Amino acid sequence: MSTAIVLPTLTKWTEQHLTSIFQAQSDADLTSALNTFLSDKAVITVNGKQISRAEYVDQIQSAKFREASASISFAGAVQAPADPDQPFDAGSVGVFYNASIFENIKIRDSAVTTQVTASVNVVIAQDPDVPKPAPSPIRGFFDGRRVMFLNQVSTQGPATSQTTA
Repeated sequence: MSTAIVLPTLTKWTEQHLTSIFQAQSDADLTSALNTFLSDKAVITVNGKQISRAEYVDQIQSAKFREASASISFAGAVQAPADPDQPFDAGSVGVFYNASIFENIKIRDSAVTTQVTASVNVVIAQDPDVPKPAPSPIRGFFDGRRVMFLNQVSTQGPATSQTTA
């Protein structure tokens, strides 16, 4: 009996990875989430400014410094496969999300909350620089998809009762 592994759609893959980044609870979890999402050679633009992968990772790590927890909700998404005959392998995805970051800082017994609103457009492809694991007698799964290009437009600020409700 053969069981075919079904890859998540490009949209679901993007949403799952962004959720993993926001909800990472340790430095190791965050590093793993970023490494399984972004190619080492990813071209990244944030709010119209091109930055390096290292700068993008630093921005995320510094934002998570005071984080106790986070939630993310996706308000919309669109995907365009690079090859309609292989729609799960590569293509472009755009997602719009709102995230609430609950910080370790408390004021009057309430966590300080930051609201992030963003539109993220990514180009996903099989990354040739991600090494495939050695063959194993135990069937495994390898997903070499990574974000090769990321264009993010985002705002961040204190959450109000309207943005956290």
